[in-house]
Amino acid sequence: AASEVVRLSFSTSPGVGWWWLRYHTMAEQLPRSSVGKICRESLLSARGGGGGDEEEEEEEELALSDLKIPQATVDLINAVSSEFITLLAEQANTHMEEASKKTMMPQHVYEALDALEFPNLVSAAQQGGKDAASQAKKLKEKRAAARPNTDGMTEEELADEQEELLRQARKRAFGDES
Repeated sequence: AASEVVRLSFSTSPGVGWWWLRYHTMAEQLPRSSVGKICRESLLSARGGGGGDEEEEEEEELALSDLKIPQATVDLINAVSSEFITLLAEQANTHMEEASKKTMMPQHVYEALDALEFPNLVSAAQQGGKDAASQAKKLKEKRAAARPNTDGMTEEELADEQEELLRQARKRAFGDES
């Protein structure tokens, strides 16, 4: 049934391309392990878990691994989530086209959430966008810091530095003085 093709049945707005009516296979859905983990985390937080010191975090991880959710339930949540994402993207695409834009922006998604009668999710989506932007910025800074500074060095100087680093690595690995 993993290779079984399922046709999504929802109406499309005028102007939405054929890609909204595409066929889905299980491989195009969200990863099962991620959906299961999100479900377990939600159940744990509903039971009063979450937040606190390191001991509480360790207990939370243990409790998280103890929670069992049947695979059929995870598959159902996965299918519903995939359908919701498709519906949201379709609606955001409609708002993007109405604004005569060629790039879908967060504002189009917020408008789509309102149109789909999920205004309570708008603030959560905005906060998620801010969090994602800050994480992306931190990752970019971390990668830039890890990148060697080669400004102003000629190719010959870079080659000499590389040769020296390789010589030091050989010395550490093999005790070689070459």
